[in-house]
Amino acid sequence: MANQDFDLTGMLKVRLAAEEDAQHLRTYCFPEETEKGVTEELQADLAEGSQTHRLVAEASGYAIGQIKVKQHPMNNEIGQVGDLAVSGPFRQLGVADHLMKAAEATASENGMKTLEIELAPTDAPVIQRYKDWGFAEKPIVTLQKVLDAEEEAEVPEESDGSQSDEAPSTGEQQELLDA
Repeated sequence: MANQDFDLTGMLKVRLAAEEDAQHLRTYCFPEETEKGVTEELQADLAEGSQTHRLVAEASGYAIGQIKVKQHPMNNEIGQVGDLAVSGPFRQLGVADHLMKAAEATASENGMKTLEIELAPTDAPVIQRYKDWGFAEKPIVTLQKVLDAEEEAEVPEESDGSQSDEAPSTGEQQELLDA
């Protein structure tokens, strides 16, 4: 028998998540997670008063993809997008594009004017994909210092009162950096 090609068509529906989606989300999107963990997180997102809107992409009655939009806790006009996941066999079919469009619509319907996502600089392909969807990098630098729990913080010696409590000027900051 020779190889045969077939044109397949199907229906994709993007909708708000429901508690019944937990098993399919675990199977198709989060196989490394426990069913209990996926269920509990979904329940928290669906709880009354939650600021999270979880959307699923459904194909033939199965939740095969998802995305979350969460209102920023300090600014209701900003939505934080995250947890975009699509089952492997459906990734080349544009499911993520449909989820992103639905996330944008959901954000707008809920008063959000901006969507944001935080990604590690090493996620270059993911960053590029979000740029393709119209996201732009913000000019911000995040600094981090990991503190060793066993090491006690050093307490600065008492000052003689000659130094000001004000922040150093730009020139003084540069001197500190050059020191």
